Amino acid sequence: MEKKKKMKLHLVLDLDQTLLHYVPVSELSDKEKYIMQELDSRVDLLSSFNGGTPRHLIKLRPFLREFLKEANKLFRMHVYTMGTYGYARYILSEIDPGKRYFGNRVITREKSPHSKTLDRISADQRRVVIVDDNASAWPQHKPNLVQVKQYIYFRYQMTNNDSEEEFYSHAEKKSDESRSNGSLSKVLKILQKAHTRFQEEEDSYDLRLLIRD
Repeated sequence: MEKKKKMKLHLVLDLDQTLLHYVPVSELSDKEKYIMQELDSRVDLLSSFNGGTPRHLIKLRPFLREFLKEANKLFRMHVYTMGTYGYARYILSEIDPGKRYFGNRVITREKSPHSKTLDRISADQRRVVIVDDNASAWPQHKPNLVQVKQYIYFRYQMTNNDSEEEFYSHAEKKSDESRSNGSLSKVLKILQKAHTRFQEEEDSYDLRLLIRD
């Protein structure tokens, strides 16, 4: 049991539409432009500037900060994104300014331009969990994946839907995903349960099997 407690478990996290949603300011719908007046008052909104003018907005998924704090107690965490290194570093400077959660464990499209692979993570793949909204990004590692519902806050990147309820974006409706019962809260419970079972069950050495129960 003591030997198992010393085994490192790893958590690989996607960024876009998993932990946050990004939109160019130019793509805000008319009903979303009110958000520009709320940038200074909302802790769940980030913005990048060009010459003093906001160019992009990033909406953090509800429960994100709590999720990172709790998951960090159980796993060695990594970011793996198809975004650029500069983009990833900007996001992490906001959600992990002291590098407490991710350190320098960041993989971006400069290193992995076509698909994602755990071959770039220095870890026993039996002890790695992936959280990503896009299963097709991990063609070789489906057993490691906990697929999370895609997070779309702005109209940008929404798919057409005939449902009146889903016709408007969260931003347009001034609503959001639930914090207590949303996707990140549910994923955290899966991770906590799998971690507990891995530590307590003597014959459990493959974390991939435990995230399926």
